[in-house]
Amino acid sequence: MAASYDVQTYLLDRANIHDTVSKLTMNIDLKSYDGLVNDVYAPRVVIDYTSMFGGNPMETTGKDWVESLKPMMSGFDSTQHIVMNQVVDLPQPAKGVSRPDKCTVIAHVNGHMFLRTARGGPMMHNGGRYILDLVRLPELGQKGQNPWRISKHATLLSWEDGSTDVMNAVTSIGH
Repeated sequence: MAASYDVQTYLLDRANIHDTVSKLTMNIDLKSYDGLVNDVYAPRVVIDYTSMFGGNPMETTGKDWVESLKPMMSGFDSTQHIVMNQVVDLPQPAKGVSRPDKCTVIAHVNGHMFLRTARGGPMMHNGGRYILDLVRLPELGQKGQNPWRISKHATLLSWEDGSTDVMNAVTSIGH
């Protein structure tokens, strides 16, 4: 039987989806790798940073992806990612509409990376969009937890400014 999909469920799903996306950037900046594994990424993920680093999208586990972030993020003295204007593609509750098991979120994102020792200056800024696919994991909802997790994380770079040497701290990810 399909899960009930009323106005309250719709609003709760939207709030949980928004929280998951917000936790993505917050946990990255706090270097909370457990938070990324436990509260953000699905067990299986597709990661697409090809607009920033080239290469190809990669399919992996959420845990392995987060492990690969550790050396990259440790190269920076600090970072601040700001996600905003989240547009959640979630159907309105209506007669005959079942509660969705997946959705897509498009959001603006700005990244600020700081590396005190970088030649040419300590700051690099960039901006673009996240295109995120999320899945609802019912077993988490049954435990009273936010059931929405990111199953595909694509970053589309629109602009960058600052010292390119800051980004030299970034190791090759997924290549």
